[in-house]
Amino acid sequence: MRKSVFNLQVAPIENLSVGFIGIGVRGIEAVKRYMLLDVTIRTVCDIEEKYVELARQITKNQSIIPIFYTQTNDWQKLCQLPEIDLVYISTQWDLHTEMAIFAMKQGKHVAIEVPLAMSVSDCWKIIRTAEETQRHCMMLENACYDTFELITLELIKKGLLGEIIHGEGAYIHDLRRLNFQQNDRDSLRGEWRIKYSQSHNGNPYPTHGIAPICQAMNILRDDYLTHLVSMSSLSLGMKRYAENTFGKNSPQAQIPFVMGDMNTTLIKTQKGKTILLQHDITSPRPYSRKYLLSGTKGFVQKYPSYEITFDPEGMQPIPIEKINELFAENEPLLIKETSSLCQKLPEQKPMDIRMDYRLVYCLKNGLPLDQNVYDGALWSCLAELTEQSVNNGNAPINIPDFTQ
Repeated sequence: MRKSVFNLQVAPIENLSVGFIGIGVRGIEAVKRYMLLDVTIRTVCDIEEKYVELARQITKNQSIIPIFYTQTNDWQKLCQLPEIDLVYISTQWDLHTEMAIFAMKQGKHVAIEVPLAMSVSDCWKIIRTAEETQRHCMMLENACYDTFELITLELIKKGLLGEIIHGEGAYIHDLRRLNFQQNDRDSLRGEWRIKYSQSHNGNPYPTHGIAPICQAMNILRDDYLTHLVSMSSLSLGMKRYAENTFGKNSPQAQIPFVMGDMNTTLIKTQKGKTILLQHDITSPRPYSRKYLLSGTKGFVQKYPSYEITFDPEGMQPIPIEKINELFAENEPLLIKETSSLCQKLPEQKPMDIRMDYRLVYCLKNGLPLDQNVYDGALWSCLAELTEQSVNNGNAPINIPDFTQ
């Protein structure tokens, strides 16, 4: 029998034990962070021994020595260990659904690197499993824990921005070199990125852009995303890069890419609010995780720089020193609580540290999570829905209400 997990609270887990599946670029950094939290790393699984060896070194001083797995299906053994409370998944995208469902059916709570899943049907499968098992399943959207986004939520709570009527988000990141570097490696790790771009269009990575805006607009609590329209530019960036880097006759230059260089999506909410979402990983542009909110009393944006205006100042942004004062006056407790942890891991992004700290805190205290499985499904399903719109002549596409 299924039951909503929207505000799911489970018994506090005082001695939280964690198992990690996939400890490549993102996963190994998570292991470092969890070594500083009040948890026990019980087991680590990856098919590449070099990453497992890194994890061995990181955890060697832990009082309980973790179990290490390196075989292809060992992740199932990890999920079946009775002492594991939380399974932390950092594998390639197409494995998320199977692993999350299996882990929850073993009675584990689950944390998944973005995205939760790559299709609407897989989002539904994960939700139904969470409802059947009454387990947490959180998509690890770290952008919601960045400093500017957290402080913006405080400004909204105090009414300083009025009602948010429009938002803009983006993931613009030149990944051409990284993508081809991954494709050239001896192992299969990373090749899925190139392969995905050969057969899909739309916005494959919408969560960084959409998630903080949904939190600011109180989506799934006070409003809903109803439909979208999406269009993609032609696909040239990856091909031209391959020609210039490897030669026009190289195998890399012959790859038939489908993914448009720039995808732009417009989203409407039930209350009539609008959201602009963009994705581009193939153009020589500066990095931008755009975050813009326009309210009836004020305006905020980050990238390329912080800008804040309040009514009645209108078009005149407040100076940077005033922004710094505003940040200090509205600093959330979460930022203060994690400041010492951030100092201990200066090479890591504070938003990752805050995200993990907050997840552990909620589980250990039996609290609902900041981001539930319905949030993760909504933010992730836009990948498939934008592709449907692009492939159907930019037609409007309805967005499902996963909370029903």
